[in-house]
Amino acid sequence: MKLHFLLILICLPIITNAQKVALVLSGGGAKGLAHAGVLKALEEHEIPVDYVVGTSMGSIVGGFYAAGYTPDQIKNIALSQDLQDWVDGVIDEKYQYSYHEKMPDPSWLTIKLDFDSAFNTSLDPSLDRDYVLNINLAEKLQYASYVSNGNYDSLFVPFRAMASNIFMEKQVVLDSGVLYEAIRASMAIPLLYSPVRVEGELLFDGGVYNNFPVNPARKAFAPEVIIGVNVGSKVLDKYPKDDDEKLLAESLLFFMLNKGDPSLLDSTDIFIDVPVSDYSTLDFAKAKEIYDIGYNTAMAQIDEIRTKINRRVSPEEMDERRKAFFSQSIPYTFDTIEVEGFSKKKSEYITNVFNKDKPFDFEQAKNAYYRLIDNDYFLNIFPSYSKGDQYAFQLTGHSKPRLKAKVGGSLTSRNISYMYLGFDFKRLSRVLEEYETKIYAGPFYESFYFKNRITFPGQRTVSIGPTIAINHRDYLNLSDYLLGAPDLTILDRVDRKMGLFVGFPLNQKYGLSAEVSYILNKDKFSEQANFNTSQEFDELGLEGLRIEATLYHDNLNHPQFASRGSKFEVSLSRFLLESDYRPGATSTGTLPTQKEDANWYSLKVAGEKYFSFGKKYSWGAQIEGVYSNQPAMGTSKSTIINSPGFYPLQDSRTLLLENFRARQYLALGMKNIWSPHKNLQLRLEGYMFNSIENLVEETGNTPHYEYDWINPSFAATSGIVYHTVVGAIGFHVNYYDDPKQQWGALLQVGYLLFNNHSLE
Repeated sequence: MKLHFLLILICLPIITNAQKVALVLSGGGAKGLAHAGVLKALEEHEIPVDYVVGTSMGSIVGGFYAAGYTPDQIKNIALSQDLQDWVDGVIDEKYQYSYHEKMPDPSWLTIKLDFDSAFNTSLDPSLDRDYVLNINLAEKLQYASYVSNGNYDSLFVPFRAMASNIFMEKQVVLDSGVLYEAIRASMAIPLLYSPVRVEGELLFDGGVYNNFPVNPARKAFAPEVIIGVNVGSKVLDKYPKDDDEKLLAESLLFFMLNKGDPSLLDSTDIFIDVPVSDYSTLDFAKAKEIYDIGYNTAMAQIDEIRTKINRRVSPEEMDERRKAFFSQSIPYTFDTIEVEGFSKKKSEYITNVFNKDKPFDFEQAKNAYYRLIDNDYFLNIFPSYSKGDQYAFQLTGHSKPRLKAKVGGSLTSRNISYMYLGFDFKRLSRVLEEYETKIYAGPFYESFYFKNRITFPGQRTVSIGPTIAINHRDYLNLSDYLLGAPDLTILDRVDRKMGLFVGFPLNQKYGLSAEVSYILNKDKFSEQANFNTSQEFDELGLEGLRIEATLYHDNLNHPQFASRGSKFEVSLSRFLLESDYRPGATSTGTLPTQKEDANWYSLKVAGEKYFSFGKKYSWGAQIEGVYSNQPAMGTSKSTIINSPGFYPLQDSRTLLLENFRARQYLALGMKNIWSPHKNLQLRLEGYMFNSIENLVEETGNTPHYEYDWINPSFAATSGIVYHTVVGAIGFHVNYYDDPKQQWGALLQVGYLLFNNHSLE
């Protein structure tokens, strides 16, 4: 008996020291960044974490810890702009491919449809915002996935991720496979992120059925102590009478997610309820505050934690374990590329984007992936990797034809509002076929645009196809609801263009295109300020060919009111036209009907770039110059109307600003943008336009040009802009150095965008 008792006393410390701890991390969107603070507090006080089970954001933080990342490394990721960009779908500038000419549109709502082989349609619920998150998670977790060989018990810390099978209405505990896929499935919030296919089944966010996975942790690991960290909503004991409206506003987006239930924990366990109810599930911009709350909450309970968990793990022991984990060698290059969900012929289009002649590392794969998804047809492709006889970079998707229907427009305080309808149809065979249609309808502006682009595969893709554009602008319909009736511009413009283009990338940033177009234009205008609509207007018709070549680059963050990125264009055009001038009843001169050749060259160089100074201020510079030998056509009025124009402000294309048109000019602009909030801008901008020629008209003769090297005009604007999912909402006060359109105020909802005139 004495011997047995002595043995028990000797073994008791060993039994006590064998105490195993599981860390359970709930979901909660951005609020889950508090988990990183909790981990930091635990390691500082040598509290062991033997197992991790996480849901949604809890699976991301827990998964990174299980993959060997230190709490400080996780903190750095959580607090970085990178994480915000991953969530928002913002591509790092060094991976942005901006060699395609992408005409922005003023759409508010996009409805996406997929087609099966019989062309039956189905709604595509994906919001196409997870492609940046996917590739970066895959990269960060590549090492741990390879070392564990798909067994999550072989990670630095054994790990489980919670996901949901909504078709079978059950929770799914992921314990094996590609680590990044499990984490990504665990945070696939319905209607926000696409589901992930794991072992043939589509899985959604684990919070749908279990947002606080205490029981799965017990079943998988049978720990002596569970530390349960909750950052999401809780199952309430009673109705929240005073806070119901506040909680409702917080829960609307995540109404389908399961709530945390602390009653699942035993008295020997530890419940850390992080008080982050004042933060939104999408408040990633406040990551530092959320992290600090998680750290401080854990520190406030550290005595309880140390009492219930008496085992300690020293920093030196943790460092040695991490060194041992990361000392294992893995292949850092891929041997091949695998494509799933596409036929052999269609897969060739995708694989040709990659350099398959030799092994490639993740950085090369990442570049090729971004080059592929630069065309949004491939945005649903899911990147991963597989380990078999060869280490393969893997892309999974489907090749169904896709149709996007877009509805939108722009609402303004002037009579330049319009409604917009667009269609974008794409399908993949050995080539990628794209068909795009845009329709604008409003009292000032009407337009029809069609483009068919055929893209041939390769690391340097080549595109070719026809375009058709018909624009109508009626400057007589420009009433102003804020300032009353303006001085009317008596002008009605119709321009038509049918062309054939070819385009290809020169490098990652720049593309080159060439186009041959047939132009048919007609301008109706008055030479007099007073007019009678029954009178016959002067007319100028233009008909013939335009041949142009354009070098371009564009990665601005917004199509209007940009604050980040750059844009550059050099275009050289040759016009071979016939002009037809017919004087009307409003003509003030004695110029007869003229029909003559109008041939000229035009060179345009334009650049725009923004520089950030901290998170709240950016400064932009713009330069634009045109050199042309465009001849005078008809009167000075008809010549000015068709001269190249500078459009510095958002409404410049809706005004005939004679002081901002010339065949040879240089223009400069400076922009100051303050952003007190992520999407809010206070803007102050100034511009100078200098024409180096004057147009001189003599009675009875065609006007001619005379040099006047210094002849500046100025424009400025000050306003407030808020960027939303439907475009920009803004109010501006505008100034033009122009006798008819000097001051103006404009309230707008949505981007105010127009197709270029056929001569631009």
